[in-house]
Amino acid sequence: MSVARRVAIAAIAVIVTGCERKIDTLTQPEQANATAAIAQPFQDRRVTNPFPGATAVRLFVEVSYTKDNKPILNKRNGVRLNAAQRKAFEDSLKITAAPEYDMMCFIPHHFFRYYDARGKQIGTVSVCFCCNGVEASGSKALEPPDNATLNADYRQLKALVAALGEPTDILCD
Repeated sequence: MSVARRVAIAAIAVIVTGCERKIDTLTQPEQANATAAIAQPFQDRRVTNPFPGATAVRLFVEVSYTKDNKPILNKRNGVRLNAAQRKAFEDSLKITAAPEYDMMCFIPHHFFRYYDARGKQIGTVSVCFCCNGVEASGSKALEPPDNATLNADYRQLKALVAALGEPTDILCD
């Protein structure tokens, strides 16, 4: 159990018991364990095959919105990635240590949608090139632990999107 979680549980216990326990009576973690946890930062890791059941990946790009706020896609059916493009996309994804602060707009306009053999959408990786943010749904492999975030090699990803004939700088203020 993390130090922060222990402190939070202890604080709740103090409140629940009517503040009868003093904070200094709480069990403190061993110094060696606390130091070891701090000394080992999160190791970045690549994501491999996040959707093993997917037989197709398509990139959809929102370029504008209608008056009633519905997205207008650059290409209605998106752009289908071939095997090499899919590999390049997935190779650009990584899980990295979470930044100390998070000031992102995250209004994605690029959506890599994964489909199974029946054509059913099984997951999405959404990308915002304005703030360099990524989110995903449908894959446990893309869920970062508490001390990490889903990220990408944005230079590599921009090159791939451009090679697919799609713009990257959309509605960024």
